[in-house]
Amino acid sequence: MLSNENKIKNDSFIFGRIIKQLNNIMDIRFNRILKQWDLTASQFYVIVYLLDNQATEVNQKNLEDVFHLKGPTVTGIVNRLVEKNFIIRHTNCHDRRVNYLVLTEKGRELEPIIFFEIDRLEKETLQGITNEQIDLLDGILNQILQNIMDD
Repeated sequence: MLSNENKIKNDSFIFGRIIKQLNNIMDIRFNRILKQWDLTASQFYVIVYLLDNQATEVNQKNLEDVFHLKGPTVTGIVNRLVEKNFIIRHTNCHDRRVNYLVLTEKGRELEPIIFFEIDRLEKETLQGITNEQIDLLDGILNQILQNIMDD
């Protein structure tokens, strides 16, 4: 029989594993949906962030901070989005070392399609779960995220 301490450790491991499995499955589903636009889930998240922040100047450092990714990872994502003509780099006129990321027309045209697909996938994912449970889960997951985020 497991001691309480070992049970807690075992439950924590299972909880982390479930979160990882959910993330992997969601990425697989997103990638399947996004394949028709030659996008990956990571590229998709960057486009959504740029769509949500069109009124502000977004650079690669912002993406590193928001998504908790390293510079080379963000550079790879951005380079592929530029190659696919979803975004362009716009040089800051005051500091030529800074490049802002701007959606192209092709990138902006994805907005209604992407959000339709997100809504469809979210409804499928949350099927059978009440709004109260969704709110509770959202609060719990955000608290967990805050607990483990690096400063």
